[in-house]
Amino acid sequence: MNIILIGPPGSGKGTQAQKILADFPLNYFSAGDILRDLAKEDSALGKRVAWVMSQGELVSDDLMAQIIEDFLAKNKGSLIFDGYPRGLDQAVFLEKSLKNRGGIDLVINLQVPEEVLIKRLSSRVICRDCGAVYNLITNPPQKAGICDSCGGALYQRDDEKPEAVKKRLAVFNQQTKPVIDFFKKRDCFFNIDGRQSIEKIYQIIKKKLIDMGLKPIGA
Repeated sequence: MNIILIGPPGSGKGTQAQKILADFPLNYFSAGDILRDLAKEDSALGKRVAWVMSQGELVSDDLMAQIIEDFLAKNKGSLIFDGYPRGLDQAVFLEKSLKNRGGIDLVINLQVPEEVLIKRLSSRVICRDCGAVYNLITNPPQKAGICDSCGGALYQRDDEKPEAVKKRLAVFNQQTKPVIDFFKKRDCFFNIDGRQSIEKIYQIIKKKLIDMGLKPIGA
């Protein structure tokens, strides 16, 4: 089974992906994680990716195509994509790439109003050491600036400061909304109100996956 999670920055794609992975046997492609790892590299490519991300822009389709091809070559089972595709050309490329692997079975779209997204993203901080994510409004750390899990320092990503957030959402509206329109024409498209609680959203997704025949781990 091949699944795509779609939604604007701050819609909760990564959170839902982790909950899905805890229950179902899927190989995980996170564009954000891969790009953030690249951005840490002291190389020409790493510096380029870091600059693009800090500006709230999208990485080139050619680079993402290379990353996707490498991922598909290394992972032969069921797949879940988080943060990809982000443009119409990427959607067409991914659909073609998965054609010989059963195609795309489910596209989950998490729909959240822009004002909610700005509030969510501008309040998010991350642990430098373990990557744990906190929200200063809905899920604050017990001690300001310190990770509950490992004691590491918390920081706000450059692309989650208010002005960068607004730019990221503008980029999403311009380049990624056509992806939603592209998949809306297909039976695999499944829209969810992303304003609901994390657990409620996950229960909707879990039921959908089970109804489609995907068996939980250990079942």
